Amino acid sequence: MWQNSADPHDRFCHRRPDFLVISPPKTGSTWLAANLRHHPGLFVPEVKEVKYFSSLFKYLDFGWYCDHFNPAGSRRAGEASPSYASLPLATIRLIRNLLPNIKLVFLMREPVSRAWSHAKHNHRYREANFAHAPSDDGGVTDDAWRANFAHDWPLVAGDYFGQLRRWSAVFPAEQLYVGFYESIATRPGALLRDVFRFLGVDSEIDLTNFPVEERILPGPPGDLSLELAHELRGLLRDRTAELVDFTRDQFGLEVPPEWRVTLDSPAPAPPNQPAAFRLAGDDEYLSGVMRLEETFASGHRLVLSDYRGYDIAFSRGALHATPRDAQRALSEAPLVAPTLEEMKERITTRLLEAANARVQAVEDELRATRAITSQLTAELAELVAMARRPSLARRLLHSIHLSNLPN
Repeated sequence: MWQNSADPHDRFCHRRPDFLVISPPKTGSTWLAANLRHHPGLFVPEVKEVKYFSSLFKYLDFGWYCDHFNPAGSRRAGEASPSYASLPLATIRLIRNLLPNIKLVFLMREPVSRAWSHAKHNHRYREANFAHAPSDDGGVTDDAWRANFAHDWPLVAGDYFGQLRRWSAVFPAEQLYVGFYESIATRPGALLRDVFRFLGVDSEIDLTNFPVEERILPGPPGDLSLELAHELRGLLRDRTAELVDFTRDQFGLEVPPEWRVTLDSPAPAPPNQPAAFRLAGDDEYLSGVMRLEETFASGHRLVLSDYRGYDIAFSRGALHATPRDAQRALSEAPLVAPTLEEMKERITTRLLEAANARVQAVEDELRATRAITSQLTAELAELVAMARRPSLARRLLHSIHLSNLPN
């Protein structure tokens, strides 16, 4: 491990990640994570997108996060959460405080292609402006696509310039690898070896059994119309030009040729720069945009399995606990809590209340049994007493017999 053992956070967690893939949505993080998993020196949890720093850190403690990396052993461990790219400066500083030696991998994709892929994702999973769209809408109008292109969530997610400025303002250049999605198609093996070298593992490993040529989780089908592509290029061209200058100056990188169609586009820019670009350094604005992730249905996440007979999951900005037993799940209302600690307390309270109710029921049953037993005992005693006494008839006959005796 690279962490300093004197760090006070070691009191709470003995295993932390060594790298984060912070590539924005739709820039190849799923492909990259799948290939990283194949390297014997690297570990990525089964849940690729832990999303701790983008949303779950408000509900779950740091130890819960670190538990994801305990199985790594001596391997370099990391995760890939695309929403990390959009984090505000305050959260990036928190990461630097918790993980001072973390290595960061950031891939970018031609902006218009990324925006279109993200728009289709938003529609499929009912996110951003599609959050309340009917599932059987049968098609999407151009105006709905335009609304998505201008929506804060996808715009912030695709603002490479703002993202790189924030991350590079907190972390030194040697801890940040910047590459391009287009390399997955043109030089996937070379890209992987670059990343392996950056992460400090064997870069000359045989890639025969790696999913280098596979498409991992391909997005929804559908082509971008020429009209919408023209409008998107106008929306993103100037910001992309700023990015090109920044990456050249800061990282010595030139963008791939596929980007020229956007950079050279004659499409007019909107009269006003989008808020996502104007407020790229505003933590309050970015935090508000990040909160959207907590409301998405796709953000559902199992947090803790079988805690005292309950499964705890995060969904739509809260933690929910349901009994694992099917009959109990039907009869009990789900528990809801804002934090894992409070959820555990509520589960314990419910179990104590249920146990007390069972004890009370048993005590009530015992009291009822004692009352019945007492009544039966009294009746039995009376019967025994009667059995031991002469009957009334025998006493009458005896008295008659005595009266007829001669004097």
